[in-house]
Amino acid sequence: MKAAVVENFNFGPQYKENYANPILEKNQVVVNVTASALSNRARSGADGSHYAEKSVLPMIPGVDGVGHLSNGQKVFFVGNGTFAEQVAIARGHWVTVDDALDDVKIAGMMNPALSSWMALKYRADFKRGQKVMILFATGNAGALAVQIAKRLGASEIIAVGRNATKLAALKQLGATQTISIADDVHAYQEKLAVAGKDIDIILDYLWGNVAANVMTAIIPHRMHDGQELKWVEIGSSSGQISPIPGAAFRAVRLQLIGSGQGSVGARAVIQSLEEILISEQAQPFEFKAQAVYLSQVATLWDNPGTERLVFVPGK
Repeated sequence: MKAAVVENFNFGPQYKENYANPILEKNQVVVNVTASALSNRARSGADGSHYAEKSVLPMIPGVDGVGHLSNGQKVFFVGNGTFAEQVAIARGHWVTVDDALDDVKIAGMMNPALSSWMALKYRADFKRGQKVMILFATGNAGALAVQIAKRLGASEIIAVGRNATKLAALKQLGATQTISIADDVHAYQEKLAVAGKDIDIILDYLWGNVAANVMTAIIPHRMHDGQELKWVEIGSSSGQISPIPGAAFRAVRLQLIGSGQGSVGARAVIQSLEEILISEQAQPFEFKAQAVYLSQVATLWDNPGTERLVFVPGK
């Protein structure tokens, strides 16, 4: 079969036309892949850096996608080795996708949408009417987080990011306020101090020094001592390590929560995927994905562009 294959973690995957078909293990089924996204999660698996995966070389990267079961049923599935024409998936690790939904959009959208859906519903125990701040709202996952927070009933959604054009566009998606962190640190900290005084939940896709700067700005200006702040760490675009001030935990009722692979059970993941698809059918999310041939993997791996790339079978 055709597949993208990693043979050395120091180099990106290479396209192979005659790679061995997957061998089924107990309780696995074969999915014929129609679309699989080049996500950050797929990248970290391909270079051996993801915290929850110990890859053995050679390996086929990719962690999810859209495809068909042997009976023709279209599904969104989760499993390793999806950058190929076929993949072996654990039985039940999929949700049914309506035939009317676009394979490329669904393949590109589900992983970033899942990050905030799970974070809000299963990690932060979100309640309708709560106020949410999103750090790095200008990324693919952050823009979906704005839309998801709105659909779940957030009363205020504060979008934080660096790209002024994308920040402005987020107001059309549900953001009630935007804050640029492209300016001087002290300048944006003043804005964050005002905006964060009564925030209930922060979805953090940045971490690193930015998280510490935001925390330093917000913590001293909370409205009252009994007010709870749930800080959900989802991504680390600004660094894997953040110098969190110890006083932050003593000054307010701060909960620092992680959300990612391993922090939510498989049943909750499947439930979340089903709920996202129901929401998509009721009102399509604003999300752009670009279909590219799997044979282009070596060329596009280090030059992905701005839209989410989705690999599809073909020449």
